[in-house]
This record gives sequence, C-alpha cells and structure tokens, in this order.
Amino acid sequence: MFQIVALSDGAVKIAPVNLGKSTLEAVTQELESLYVDKVLAECGGLCVTLYSITNISGGTVLAGEGCVCFEVTFKVVLFKPFAGEVIEGTLLSADAHGAHVSIGFFKDIFVPPTNMQAPSEYDDDSKVWMWDYDGELMEMKVGERFRFKVVAVRFPESPKTAEELASLTRESGAAPRDGGDAAFAPMLVIADINEDGLGLCSWWEEKD
Repeated sequence: MFQIVALSDGAVKIAPVNLGKSTLEAVTQELESLYVDKVLAECGGLCVTLYSITNISGGTVLAGEGCVCFEVTFKVVLFKPFAGEVIEGTLLSADAHGAHVSIGFFKDIFVPPTNMQAPSEYDDDSKVWMWDYDGELMEMKVGERFRFKVVAVRFPESPKTAEELASLTRESGAAPRDGGDAAFAPMLVIADINEDGLGLCSWWEEKD
C-alpha cells in the first residue's frame, strides 16, 4: 500500500522571506508544500509524506526574483495500492451510483454497483445498499468499518471546462463532496466487495 520513491527536482525555489532559515529547513518546507498531499500520477500514487532529503546542491540566486534555486534529490512515501490488495476503511457515503470509502487521508475509493456483494440493490427509501444473504437483508451502513479489494487505480484526465466536470461519471473522476458540489478526483481507486470477508466488517464478525 505504501512505497518509498526517489525523486529529484532541479528548481526548488526558496523565497526571500525564508532565507533566514537553514538551507535544510527551508528546502524541507518547500518540498512539503510542493509534494505532500499531491497526486503524482507519473509515480502512480499519492504523496503522503516527505521521507528524507538525500542531496541539496546549487543555490543560484534568480535575478529579478530574489529567490535562491536549489537542485534537490529526495525520497517520499507514496500511497500506491495495487490490484488485489485488501484494505480496511470506513464507508463514507452511498447512493444509487455506488459507494465511496475513506481510509482517512484518502477518500476517493469507489465501489460500483457491479462490484457489490451479489445480489445487492439500493433502497431508495432508506438510502442504503442491501445485500440479500440467503434471504436476510444486510444493510451497508454509512460510518461503519468497511473492507474492500482494490481492482484498479486510475488517474483521470483533468476536466478543462465546467461542462467537462459536470459530465464526469463516478468511474471517470467525479467525486462527491460535502454540500453536493461537483469535484474532480485526480486519483481514483476502484474497489470490489463481492467476496467472502469483504464489505462491512460487522457482517463477518461472530455474534455472541
């Protein structure tokens, strides 16, 4: 789920306001602002934290800017799930289009209807998905612990207009947000729960 990846940046600019700090502190601060919590599609994941700085060189003053530019090699920790990996999170929301799951620092995890436990259907009255388990209806309750298997990790192309954003589907990058506003997910995990042990964790816990 997590990998350490080596990167390099030949143009890390330190603003004049930060030149009073040590080089290491200033570069660390700038790298964190540039990379942490950012999706790095070329690396295949989300940068979770800066792991280490291996080399800092240069220190060229940029004429007209007052910034000092460094060449830096460093390592970051990526959230980089792989197909077939089983992860546990929390059921964040659900509607007729499917379900979204959060693992705290990342919440663009989508379970489409075709990947639900079979047979399942969405109940419009109670606003929950129901799994028919040998005649017993099992509710998928929002807020409960949820176990899923990764099917694919996608990096959708960013929409260029409001019309393109509005036309996105859940599987092409549309991401529900608080308040119902449309949002774009630059990294999307497609998940499956149609196996024993997957879905709500409470479904599989032994009852006293």
